Amino acid sequence: MKLSKHVHSCLLVEEAGKRFLFDPGNYTFEENGLDVDAIPSLDYLLITHEHQDHMYLPLIKKVVTKFPDVKIFSNKSVLDILGKKGIKASSKGDDLVSLEEISHERIFSGPVPQNVMITINSKLTHPGDSHHLQTPAPILALPVQASWGSTTDAVELAVRLKPKVIIPIHDWHWNEQARSLMYKRLEDYFANIGIKFIGLTTGQEIEI
Repeated sequence: MKLSKHVHSCLLVEEAGKRFLFDPGNYTFEENGLDVDAIPSLDYLLITHEHQDHMYLPLIKKVVTKFPDVKIFSNKSVLDILGKKGIKASSKGDDLVSLEEISHERIFSGPVPQNVMITINSKLTHPGDSHHLQTPAPILALPVQASWGSTTDAVELAVRLKPKVIIPIHDWHWNEQARSLMYKRLEDYFANIGIKFIGLTTGQEIEI
């Protein structure tokens, strides 16, 4: 599996001969964190929920314009939003992609949206804005910072779930210095309990 991070919760993954894009949101768009034109092919666009830091319509339209045959999987509320823009999507998944509805964490303003945990090829799980997952794949994209949850919450969840590898997501709110310091602290902490924590800079690609 090849994986790169493109700001906040946006991941680009190559697995089983396919390419998957998770949660292209407004922070990714505003920081030019994803060069859509440089992506040679895209098979799947995966969206965990409708908040614009995970689903930004101008960026999604750009992706769909370049890759009109891309398969889009998400929850029903996202399907409704995309459908109004003439973009077709499904909530069913397929042999490579599984979707499981899990609760979005509590928020202090606005309605709590539908949220889906998305797993590709039983290897990588992206839970969106949720710490309610129970059985992730060996590689976990872990939300580590948010108004709806703390870094301590994230660490305690990971200790309980014991994935083999953690890729931190949902961390745009940290500045670069804070992110670097926290990544090092988390890497050292998880190393002591046998979990590999891999903090990525924007566009950095790794193979797992």
